[in-house]
Parts: sequence; C-alpha cells; structure tokens
Amino acid sequence: YNSWGWTGGHSDGDSDLLYVAMKEAKEETGIKHVKPILNDIYSLEIINVDGHEKRGKYVGSHAHLNVTYLLEADEKEEIHIKEDENSGVKWVKIEDILKETSEKWVKERVYTKIIEKMKKDKKVVAVVAGVPTNIGFTKEKREEAKDQFVDVGIAEEHAVAFVSGIAKNGGKPIFATHASFMQRTYDQLSQDLCINKNPATILVNTASVYGMNDVTHLGLYDIPMMSNIPNLVYLAPTCKKEYFAMLDWSIEQNEFPVAIRVPCNGVISSEKEVERDYSNLNKFKVEEKGNKVAIIALGDFFEIGRSVLKGLKEELGISATLINPRYITGLDEECLEDLKQNHDIVITLEDGMLEGGFGEKIASFYGTSDMKVKNYGIKKSFPDRYNVEDLLRENRITKEQIIEDIK
Repeated sequence: YNSWGWTGGHSDGDSDLLYVAMKEAKEETGIKHVKPILNDIYSLEIINVDGHEKRGKYVGSHAHLNVTYLLEADEKEEIHIKEDENSGVKWVKIEDILKETSEKWVKERVYTKIIEKMKKDKKVVAVVAGVPTNIGFTKEKREEAKDQFVDVGIAEEHAVAFVSGIAKNGGKPIFATHASFMQRTYDQLSQDLCINKNPATILVNTASVYGMNDVTHLGLYDIPMMSNIPNLVYLAPTCKKEYFAMLDWSIEQNEFPVAIRVPCNGVISSEKEVERDYSNLNKFKVEEKGNKVAIIALGDFFEIGRSVLKGLKEELGISATLINPRYITGLDEECLEDLKQNHDIVITLEDGMLEGGFGEKIASFYGTSDMKVKNYGIKKSFPDRYNVEDLLRENRITKEQIIEDIK
C-alpha cells in the first residue's frame, strides 16, 4: 500500500485482544512501554482489503474484522522498523493522520470516525472540589488528563456553577464530590444548573450508610435534598455495570442535568443486561415478577431487596416481585398501578433518610387505595461513628426483620 497506518496484527486465535494490540504495538515499533488509555474496545469495523501482493505472493481481496484499542506510549522512546512487517515507523499528530494515509476506504470510514470521536472526547472535563481521589484522580491521572481535569478547591458552589456553564456551551462536564458536601451548593444545583436544564453530570459519592460515618460527613441526606429539584434526573445504579451505563448515557445526552449516586456497597458485578438509554424517564425495571409482595429496592439497598425476595420464597413460600426503580426523581405510575392487580403490600428500601425520601412518594401514590406500604430507611437523626450493621438493625433493615414485618 505504501501508506502510513496504525500498528496492528492478527490475533491468531488469542481471545485477549487488548493483549494482542499491545504486543503488536511493541513489536512493530520497538517501544518497550505501552499502556491502554481504555481497557474497552474503542472502535470496531469491517475493513475491505483489496487484492494485493505480499512477499511475492498474490493475496485476494477479503474483509478484515478490525478491533481498535487506544494505547499510550512515551514519544521519547526509541523506535525502529520491523522489516518483515513495515518499512517505516514515526510519530504522527492526530490531526495529520488523514494527510499521511493513502488508503481511501480506511481514510473515509475508519480514521475519520476515530478522529471525530477523539475530538468529541476533548469536550469531556472532570471537575472536583478539593477531593480529586474521590473518583480516582491520583496525581498521575491528573497529569494524564491535563486541561481536561479541574480542581476548584473547596468551593462546591463554584464547581456546580462552573460545570453548568461548560454544559451550556456544549461541553460534557462531570462534577464529583461526596454527598455530605452537596448541601453547600443547593442554590447552584437548583438555580444555575436545573432552572437552565444544562446537561452536566453530577457524581454523588459516599451517599450511603456504607459511606463515611462521622456526624459531619454523613451521606444520608441527599435524596430528600436533591430529588425534589425540578428538571434534575437523579439515578441510583445497583451495580458496577449499571453505573457505567448510566454514566455513559449522562455524558453523551444533552437534555437533562443528571446526578448519579456512585455505588458504595462494594463492587457488585452482575451479568444481567442493563439499558444504555435512560432518556425515557422514570421507568422502573421489574427484575423478578411475582405476586402478593412487591419489593422496590433503590440503589445500594437492591441487594437487601434480593435477599428478602429469596427469604420470602424459602420461609413463606411467597414468590414476590423485585423492582429496581433506577430513578430517584420520579415514579413509574404505570408500574405502580399494575401492582394493584395481584399484590397486597409494597416494601420500599432506600439507603438514606426516610423523611422526605423516595419511599414516602410511593406511599403517597397509594394513599387512597387499599395497598399497604411499608417504607424502610434511616430515621431522621445524626448517627455518629456508627457500625453499619447496628444502624441497619436499629432501623429494622435486615432480611430477618423485614420478613418478620411482612408476616
């Protein structure tokens, strides 16, 4: 082809494609150190390869299944050609790639897409307020992010107004801090961000009984405070996979200001399929369909709901319904209405204060019906230096206590 292109090779049956990409990059350039920017596949294409001559033999036209990863290396490292694979190796600026390649099909359908995606990614900026490691921005990561990372210092009010302005101007900002610090910036959340419906992403960390337990750093009050702000979409993922799906959607959408409760009960992995688009607001997900008892378990307390589901079956022979509400800021009235057909009681579980919280909205919805509702959460208080298991037991949020109440 006599054209510049990215490094690469054949997987030859190796299922670890990232490993293959890194190995080929080293072999074909002489670089000793290379690391992935993302562990996920960055781009996937089917590439048409025209008939050509290789090492004196004709190779007929065929299709390549092309998997692309983004890798990072030090441009100061010595590079050299690999004679049986290439005739030249050099660094090329991203903006110059299209000038260097003469492969028309690849140029129009592959490189252009990758470059556009890279340029779009430049709009993403992470913002923190004096606590960069709350979302993993160590010194090394901050240096890697360069001007796409901003620490405003202990000034949450400025951070929210800042990301609101970035979103208004077409950027994709993410502000992350601990739940206990969100109270400092209520005005900016409400007036700067949500009145203007600017599509920034707010990551609310340690919003949980499993978070910090010092009385001045409790993450138990965010739901009553934030879920009643108009225009805000507040999401509660139940596992790592769902959290990343919600985060990806929030960054790319441009309709809503979105807050996401970062999971805090350990890294819960799940093989279940999760949705990628959350723009159809306030749609609950029925994970297990049953009757008599419906368990609506929010975010980190979803696993408690799952244990209650199992216990009801084993101890009382009840095949209950288990629901992942996902949205804190609205009700799926159609789902709640359907439960009236074959359920007698609805149980709500939320990882925060009961008063003004998520469960009370569901109790209000059923107020004029015969449906019984039992809300579980933390009673209004300032618990200090608590033991999680003790706090849950004091509020009757254990599998055994909930099943006893249902009896």
